[in-house]
Amino acid sequence: MSRFIRKYYSAVIFFLLLLFFFVTGCGSERSKPCLSNLESPDPAQRIRAIKWAGDNEVESAIPLLVDRLIEQDVYVRFFAIRALEQITGETYGFDYKADAESRARAVKRWRESLEQ
Repeated sequence: MSRFIRKYYSAVIFFLLLLFFFVTGCGSERSKPCLSNLESPDPAQRIRAIKWAGDNEVESAIPLLVDRLIEQDVYVRFFAIRALEQITGETYGFDYKADAESRARAVKRWRESLEQ
């Protein structure tokens, strides 16, 4: 048994450290996205910021999230509408996979609701 432990001890420790860093975020930039990342040129950063805004119900992010609904990237649109629904409880009929015309109508409804 001790041979087994000696043989795999390093691998187990390495795996546990990787798991720890993955779960904790391993750094302040990764663990705390800011609202300016909602407009980042990198879709992965936009998605992280979108998810963070939704999970934390950041109401000040709503106009920026509505802007993300017109993205070409389907994943950005998906996470944006999920975040908006988390924050407001509404979708205004927006379907992230619908055709551009249908999405535009729903985005118009979102923008009208923001003006009220």
